[in-house]
Amino acid sequence: MTSLASLALGVFIFVKGKRKLPSVTLGLFSITVAIWCFGQFMAQMVEGRELVLFWTRVRLGGAVFIPVFFVHFILALMDKASEKKKSIYLVYGIGILFLILDFTPLFIADVEPIFNFRYYPKAGIVYTCYAFFVFACFVYGFFYLFSSYRNSTGARRNQLLYEVLAVLIGFWGGITAFFPAWRINFPVLLHFTMPIYVAITIYAILKHRLLDISIIIRESLIYSTLTVLFAGFYGLAALIANYLFSSLIDFPSPLAVGFVVFVSVLVFQPVRDKVQRGVDRLFFRGEFGFQRKIDDLSAENQKLFRGLLRADKLAALGTLSAGLAHEIKNPLASIKGLTQVLEENLDDPEFVKKYHEIVPRQIDRINNLIEKLLRFGQPRELSLREFNLNRVIEEVLNLLENQCQKKGIAVERDLDNLPEIEGDSERLFQVFMNVFLNAIQAMPSGGILFIKSSVRSLTYVCVEVCDTGMGIPADKLDKIFDPFFSSKATGAGMGLAVAYRIVKEHGGEINVESEVGKGTEFRIWLPIKPELSV
Repeated sequence: MTSLASLALGVFIFVKGKRKLPSVTLGLFSITVAIWCFGQFMAQMVEGRELVLFWTRVRLGGAVFIPVFFVHFILALMDKASEKKKSIYLVYGIGILFLILDFTPLFIADVEPIFNFRYYPKAGIVYTCYAFFVFACFVYGFFYLFSSYRNSTGARRNQLLYEVLAVLIGFWGGITAFFPAWRINFPVLLHFTMPIYVAITIYAILKHRLLDISIIIRESLIYSTLTVLFAGFYGLAALIANYLFSSLIDFPSPLAVGFVVFVSVLVFQPVRDKVQRGVDRLFFRGEFGFQRKIDDLSAENQKLFRGLLRADKLAALGTLSAGLAHEIKNPLASIKGLTQVLEENLDDPEFVKKYHEIVPRQIDRINNLIEKLLRFGQPRELSLREFNLNRVIEEVLNLLENQCQKKGIAVERDLDNLPEIEGDSERLFQVFMNVFLNAIQAMPSGGILFIKSSVRSLTYVCVEVCDTGMGIPADKLDKIFDPFFSSKATGAGMGLAVAYRIVKEHGGEINVESEVGKGTEFRIWLPIKPELSV
């Protein structure tokens, strides 16, 4: 049953996961677990040492790739697959080597009676190496999984919590399979822990959208449950009916089978209804129709959404315009000053040269500022090019300088010497504008706005935005990136939601920590060279 459940889970994730790397790797991981469990089942069922040895090798052939796909899945789930390509190639290479050696005495020398097992693998020297490989892969993958769990918040934290739990249970159950081969008399727990692992993984996918798989899995879950129930019911009922009809009433076997089929048809619909209600209560709280309702949103709701989004953009646009007005004053003052004395200095070649250098440059500066104003907030595809992220940060701070001064907010910078990153500078300008505005609005009585940029790895840069404002209550912290959520009476609640979306489009991460009365810190992680698709 564990083998069938793992196979069904793997095939379903692979088919419905939109071929995203986390879905593909988890699907393959589940399929290898299915092969492992099926080989174990067959090795216990067949007679003869040779057949047991064959199915043992089949079982371990699936098992050698369990740690491989585990590592690949965890790195893909953490968005580190492209960063850790060498590690992935290494574990795949070792897995292929173990698969080749699986069919030699170096891996499994033979099978023999051990403890309460009729036959169990007699370990070769490579088998011990494989055990250490399994442990190393678990430690490596679990390190990244648990680190991401500790640094995550909200729904993502709930998703990873169940995966951490599933991995711990599955690993510690699976590791006991090595004990009999090493003559350690300890119960083999994998038969109990693997179904728990499968159940927790299914729960995380359904309840917490671990892989963002469509809610169509409701029907698949219902009919998978029905298949298991009726397979067991049909087999048991057929045996009982056959015994009763043939032994007691002396009816032929086909009539017994026909009777069982007839009863199965009668009870199918009531059982299906009960299973459906149970699945809805457990995973969907009786609200399966929400996906269809979302797809059928009225035009009025769509108009409301666009209106709120537009209102938030206009609010940010007003702040941007005020900053631009201040920025435009400086080049206009230069142009005005030079123009006022132009007539008196027409015969001065140095002045004319200076005039021709300064005025066009200042006009271009004004033109760039106006273009930035016109482009701000317009939805469009990402336009990737290399640029200096610190320069974008400084541009936003310059536009907000007047507002900070009026509110008594001191701006402190610690901008590291960053490499040029690849991204859409205009869209990221909007991200920092929204995040900085959020920090400024959190300090109505003044405070400190601290911005730090740094290189955190070969592939990522990080920008930290800290304020000494009011802070965000713990019960609201998980909601600040949700559309329409705002703690301000006049807010439309789209600024941080838009910032979150743009950062995600760049393949980055944005998270927040806050303490009421002390302030808030945003961390924005951006890849130096983003991969926009998997």
